[in-house]
Amino acid sequence: MEKKLNIIGKPTPKIDANLRVSGNVVYGQDLMLPNMLYGAILRAEYPSAKILSIDTSEAKKLEGVECVITAEDVDVNNISYRRDHPILKSGEVNCIRDEIAAVAAETKEIADQALKLIKVKYEPREIIADPFEALKNESPQINKFTDGKYENKNVAHHFHYEHGNLEEQRQKASVSLPSDILCRV
Repeated sequence: MEKKLNIIGKPTPKIDANLRVSGNVVYGQDLMLPNMLYGAILRAEYPSAKILSIDTSEAKKLEGVECVITAEDVDVNNISYRRDHPILKSGEVNCIRDEIAAVAAETKEIADQALKLIKVKYEPREIIADPFEALKNESPQINKFTDGKYENKNVAHHFHYEHGNLEEQRQKASVSLPSDILCRV
């Protein structure tokens, strides 16, 4: 007997659809409040580098800038469960999107201009773009913290999930993959 479904496979109207399509919905970036400041984040220029110095002096002098901070200015810089991912980076960056500094200014334009005045000196490092190369022990190790379970510090997080009989399903599959690849995916 086929079970009748109430939601799956049936159209579900969006409650706010009319507001969205008419352009009347208010998003966070649409808010304008008295004395509001605009924030901007300076991100790393390299996917892997040592940070040699950060000079925010010119950005702080710019008229309309209220605050410029780096990792040195933040008391609690790591609120993530991952100890290798502080809010603002100091010492090194391991991703092109890593956050280096933050600016608060009177306008978005001033905040963006202040970012351009922040001078960061980097020492770029070799990158590893292949995940299988990164797993090799001789590869540069980017994670400084481990939980003691893993020898390779390029494994930022690990979990194990298993469901059903893997060998039985491999026999049924139309494509065969080597066991070591299945274990790493």
